[in-house]
Amino acid sequence: MVSFHRSAQVAAADQPEIEAVNVPAPEPRSAAAFPRVNLMPEIVVAEARAHRAKMLLVVGTVASVVIVGGLYYLAAGTVAESQDRLDAAQATSAQLATDKAKYSDVPKVEAQVAAVVAQQYTALGGEVRWSFLLNNLALTLPAGTSLTSLNGTVSEGPQGAGAATGTPAGGNQVTGVNGNPGIGTLTYQGEAVGYAQVANFLDSQAKQKTLVDPYLSSVAAPTDTTTSPAMTFAATATVTAQALSHRYDVKAGG
Repeated sequence: MVSFHRSAQVAAADQPEIEAVNVPAPEPRSAAAFPRVNLMPEIVVAEARAHRAKMLLVVGTVASVVIVGGLYYLAAGTVAESQDRLDAAQATSAQLATDKAKYSDVPKVEAQVAAVVAQQYTALGGEVRWSFLLNNLALTLPAGTSLTSLNGTVSEGPQGAGAATGTPAGGNQVTGVNGNPGIGTLTYQGEAVGYAQVANFLDSQAKQKTLVDPYLSSVAAPTDTTTSPAMTFAATATVTAQALSHRYDVKAGG
């Protein structure tokens, strides 16, 4: 058997030579790697600390002064505003006191006016607007009838608040023929061409809001048709409280 092999020396001789390379050592990345030497004297360090402390005290003192000054300014402004309000209130109070003294007679005058109004109501509270009653009578008088006389009376004294309901609160109450309350009476004297016209007249008076219970007192046929062809009649009606004018009523709060 024949074997082929290379010797180790030959193999080594065939290897290329490797040159040595000098790799620099890595530089230190931290300052801690360097030694520190404190050459500052201790007295200088102490003076620097004392200076910093003094500066902090000065800054704190200045800040305190600024804060206290601001608070004092705000307080002074509030006091001045309150004083202005107090002065204005005192001035208003003084003005009101002056006005009160000026109008001290007003309650007396009001009492006198109230007394006069009450007297006026006592004297004229029962006023009836007869012109309204006569106007309504003229507008509703039926054909074939005429009036020769008319007499109206009202009970004395004011009727008061109850007059609106037909219940007088003062004076003498009047009662109609059918028992309805009133404040006065109205008496008619007239002529009519017939009984039907007399009945129409009574119906027209019954429709009046200011009258109630109209009734016929008497009726008579003519005795001489040549001189007076119409018959004569007399009638009476009760005047209700709705006929009051209320012009002199005492108003609430008046």
